[in-house]
Amino acid sequence: MRIVLFADNYIGLKVIEILNSYNENIVGMFVHPPKHQHFHKEIVEASGLPAEFIYPIAKDWNDESIKKLKALMPDIVLVVFWRYILPEKVFEIPPLGCVNFHMSYLPYNRGKKPNVWPIIDGSPCGISMHYINEGIDSGEIISQKKVELELIDTGQSIYEKMINAFPTLFKNTWPHLKDKKIETIKTQEEGTFHLDKEFDELNEINLEEKVFPLDLINHLRAKTFPPYPPAYFLKDGKKIFVSINLEFDNLYHE
Repeated sequence: MRIVLFADNYIGLKVIEILNSYNENIVGMFVHPPKHQHFHKEIVEASGLPAEFIYPIAKDWNDESIKKLKALMPDIVLVVFWRYILPEKVFEIPPLGCVNFHMSYLPYNRGKKPNVWPIIDGSPCGISMHYINEGIDSGEIISQKKVELELIDTGQSIYEKMINAFPTLFKNTWPHLKDKKIETIKTQEEGTFHLDKEFDELNEINLEEKVFPLDLINHLRAKTFPPYPPAYFLKDGKKIFVSINLEFDNLYHE
């Protein structure tokens, strides 16, 4: 099987390492432009690919880029932590499709900041692998795993839990995916979808708004993800940032 990767971040690296453990045939790789690269050096080294088979690409796919992908003759494309939406002319190329790695328990929390919304609205928390179609995170689900959400979790800790869950999910899924023995999930639920602007609305705490204490705590922990700025409130012409740290008291017993 000829595999092409669109790879970034720690999970991009782990996926390559798992493919290598199965002695799979990675024939080419597309990577983010330099300013958006994470774990790039490690990913390139792990892939073992010559430089001429590694292509930086952003969101604009021209005829030359499409030609490069077609020339690789991929059977399947694995899209791992890719920041750009792929056009139909890309995901129609591989006969076994393009498989996306998404940090939510689909169909919930499609779109942006999926590690935040389970804290805010109590939606299911987890990770998914799914086929890419013309929608956003709306293709048939290949496999998924729920991630436990605890009251002390923050946007950061949920992100880390999701990241750490992906290698096992992929390792368990890949042999069945490769052998075409996957029964995909055609969800009948509408789920939820979020944009960046919804996350931006969590930036400011309105001191005039009456809220339940737990709702405020959830607001703060959803926005606690160093080094990104936490939520803030305005007072006396000053912007004051607020983060939160929650811990279980292991000595407490009812």
